[in-house]
Amino acid sequence: MEFSEKFSLYKVFSSHMVLQRGKDIVISGQALPGKTVRAAFAGQEVLATADGKGEWYAAFPAMTAGGPYSLTVSGAAGTEPVTLDDILIGDVWFCSGQSNMEMPVGGPNPYFRAGDYEETLADADRPQIRLYQSEKRISPHTPNPEETSKWVVCSRETLELFSACAFFFGDQYQKDNKVPVGLISCNWGGTRIEPWISPEKFPKSGIQPYYETPETQKHLREMMLASSAFAEMPKWCAKFDQFCGQPAPEELECDFDDSAWSEWSNPVLPGRYLYRYTFDMPEELADKDIEVELGAVNDTDKTFCNGKFIGSIDIYTPGYWSAFRSYPMRGHKGKNCIAILVDNHYSNGSAPAANALKLRDGDKTILLETQCRYRVIRHLGDDFPIRPNVPSNGISRNEATPQYPGTLFNGMVYPWLRYKIAGFLWYQGCSNNGEHLYYQMHKLLIDDWREQWGDENLPFLIVQLASFHEQTPEERLSDEFLNSLPFPEFSAYGLIREIQFEMPKVRKNVGTIVAFDRGDHSDIHPRDKKTLGIRLAKKANQILFGSKEICDGPEFIGYRQERDHVRIFFKNTGSGLTTTDGQPPKGFAFGTSDGSLCKSADAVIEGNTVVLRDAIDPQRVRYAFTGYCEVNLCNKEGFPAVPFRTDKIDYRYMDADDIDLIKIVDTADEAMAYLQECHKYGPRGTIIEG
Repeated sequence: MEFSEKFSLYKVFSSHMVLQRGKDIVISGQALPGKTVRAAFAGQEVLATADGKGEWYAAFPAMTAGGPYSLTVSGAAGTEPVTLDDILIGDVWFCSGQSNMEMPVGGPNPYFRAGDYEETLADADRPQIRLYQSEKRISPHTPNPEETSKWVVCSRETLELFSACAFFFGDQYQKDNKVPVGLISCNWGGTRIEPWISPEKFPKSGIQPYYETPETQKHLREMMLASSAFAEMPKWCAKFDQFCGQPAPEELECDFDDSAWSEWSNPVLPGRYLYRYTFDMPEELADKDIEVELGAVNDTDKTFCNGKFIGSIDIYTPGYWSAFRSYPMRGHKGKNCIAILVDNHYSNGSAPAANALKLRDGDKTILLETQCRYRVIRHLGDDFPIRPNVPSNGISRNEATPQYPGTLFNGMVYPWLRYKIAGFLWYQGCSNNGEHLYYQMHKLLIDDWREQWGDENLPFLIVQLASFHEQTPEERLSDEFLNSLPFPEFSAYGLIREIQFEMPKVRKNVGTIVAFDRGDHSDIHPRDKKTLGIRLAKKANQILFGSKEICDGPEFIGYRQERDHVRIFFKNTGSGLTTTDGQPPKGFAFGTSDGSLCKSADAVIEGNTVVLRDAIDPQRVRYAFTGYCEVNLCNKEGFPAVPFRTDKIDYRYMDADDIDLIKIVDTADEAMAYLQECHKYGPRGTIIEG
């Protein structure tokens, strides 16, 4: 047996991490092929030999919750061991999705932080909660084996820019179960579901996602440039450029002294920033024509190598705020500097993390260890005009963007497959709004991730989309205006919520929590993430531990015509139906035989049913099946009613051919029995006639 002179741990393993209790603990890293490392953990020691790819795996028996422990990995005599400290054993949750999962607890943006952030951060020391913030990275064709960040203990400093939804879930979960909790925040605002699914899953399933061809991309660009929405952008950017000014030329040079600058941080306020990444060029790449990969830079950039301009992405590139940056360069032996001028136009921006830059020489890629410092050239300030609306057709699905199918699985999910977890939190859907195929894609995602982690029973918790009408947080719409709007015949948001609530019916160990009542008609990022986190924790306790505590709201099971009114039946009524404000139930509508859809103004609670007294000749009933409306129906435990429509499509058509699609029953008890009989499908238009 020969011990390795070179070895390392993958960066998903670091000091302060939480390892999953109740499952075999597997630590992994890299060493010279065929050579061995020694791993010592919690009083046990194992030897692990690297395979032909240079990967080694050290397996330890499952442990119960506890800690802290230390891990030491050592190699050949004379080499320095790697030691990780303050390791806990507990439950680890993978928290993913788009901007509502990404939305931090704090930060400077008043429209993109939790509503109670000051109170939360003032009491943020949670030594039993550990946080990992994954870096944004796309990889359209090749799985990325390595992460770039590290685990940290939850504190005011580490929590401020961490996912609010994930934290509030973890905080409640830790209080309920008294075990350490590890939270992995792995998300990207504005992304669709397709990039989070592994590329190989699509051909296996027979589902073909949409890929942009160069011809499609050219057409999208032409549409964007010709649109009225884009017309004001060049003028605004010219004003932005003049207002912010330029860095001094010497600041771009390799030998500039930036020691007084700040260490790396994302550009959270609109304005212009200069980032300097200094590193020693690997000897085998010195004085060669290579490429530097930056990943996404939000919003635009100009990039320099040792003072020489090497590339940029500006507003004329569709999806420029998330386009993948890869520029040709020629560095010299020794110290080099990549300087990136980052223009953040709106809300939270992003720059490559300090150790996220990669050098590519043909098929060979090297992740750089850099020292990164930056300075703010100028913030825009509150009196600078807000950026004009950007055309939505700029969000493209080509391989240079995070919308390309499979690219975020490869770039961000793949490194975590070696890490054991308790389950998933998923908060996404807006970017697939109105698409019936989301039903198939969502099932695909759940199946894929469980297969990739090798556990078909991993809990999968979903946040149903909150209520929302239009993104105007700076100039809010009036409640009176929203209440005057009729219910639409078709609601894109209603469809996605409906599909999200189908998932527990077609996949085991899946839970969906309602967020409609916590929405904001003028902001797609509702600030009450605490309530959602608590609901997720209660649902996790039910799925994982069989908790009998009420964690669901009233759910439609059927309706009955009674003369000039309609009676609606529910399950999950808990201690009984009520409303949050003591007023009659709001948010109901019914359709008549002439095809019209009317809001119901006269709804009352009778026992565990709701009666619509003004429903004349009703053919269908809906509740909150719209973008936004006021709602107040809940059970006495405080969990809100689930949005529904009695005339929804039957999703079983997509799953099987031999299932009864509707059943007419005489009583609410028969409806419940039918629901249990085909529990994984739901009632779908069950009519109670007796």
